[in-house]
Amino acid sequence: MKTPYKVSIAVAILATLLISAAKVSSAQWQASTFKLLNPPGANYAFAFGINNSGMVVGSYTDAHGTYRGYVYDRNEYRTIGLPEATSFTQANGVNDTGTIVGDFVGSDQLTHGFLLAGGRFARYDAKRGLSTWISGINNVGNLTGYVGNDGNTQGFVKIGHDVTFFTFHGYATYVFSINASNTTVGYFIPPPFIASHGFIRATSGAIRQLDYPGSLATSCLGLNDAGEVTGYYLDSRNVSHGFTYRNGRFHASNLPDIAGINNGGSYVGSFTSGGGKTTGYLSTPTATDL
Repeated sequence: MKTPYKVSIAVAILATLLISAAKVSSAQWQASTFKLLNPPGANYAFAFGINNSGMVVGSYTDAHGTYRGYVYDRNEYRTIGLPEATSFTQANGVNDTGTIVGDFVGSDQLTHGFLLAGGRFARYDAKRGLSTWISGINNVGNLTGYVGNDGNTQGFVKIGHDVTFFTFHGYATYVFSINASNTTVGYFIPPPFIASHGFIRATSGAIRQLDYPGSLATSCLGLNDAGEVTGYYLDSRNVSHGFTYRNGRFHASNLPDIAGINNGGSYVGSFTSGGGKTTGYLSTPTATDL
């Protein structure tokens, strides 16, 4: 699922894409406005992260097949250009100060993390000699993501200047979001490396597996400050469904993926139309459901 991150989610959504005792609700979703996100010139587009002001980040492929990052803010798109990137740039998360994080492939053919704040670019490599993917950032600038090569992948959290690497029982581990309490979510893939399993990692380092009941695979992708988790799962027919998880209950969606959520309950993700084109979306609540 994550080869570079969104090619991971993209591959996870496009291609194939149980320990939880939680109950599945009958999914009373909020009334919401729904907007497609498709930057000008995009063949395919994905939306990955959203902040509390509604700024969205994601990636798209252009007519030349180049994978580019973008920002959608106040009804305008902006392509992200990085000085060290070759043909692949991915924007994964954004905080309330507008700092964007993601990753890119450099001339050394390794993937490197980046931060983009006020138009200023900074590269970040969590471990020398290994690829780094930065998936999320919170409002004080703490980071999360993963590192590795050839499937030997560890998650990481960077709190201030301290970086902690971890796995779920030694399995390939991918981390995607961090909230104000430095809780993180992601997934791990045990042998035979076919199905993913979601997890929540507390600030203390305690990790709890979180799988949608009865699913073939679960991936946790987004997390807000209230502890609401988003992601997707594969049902018994290998069909992808988005979900949210809050207050111990899963809520299923007809959308195939919910990649990110903010504190106001707006969420973003991607889906593929009947014509085979993948596009991002932004769903913004207009009324409460409960």
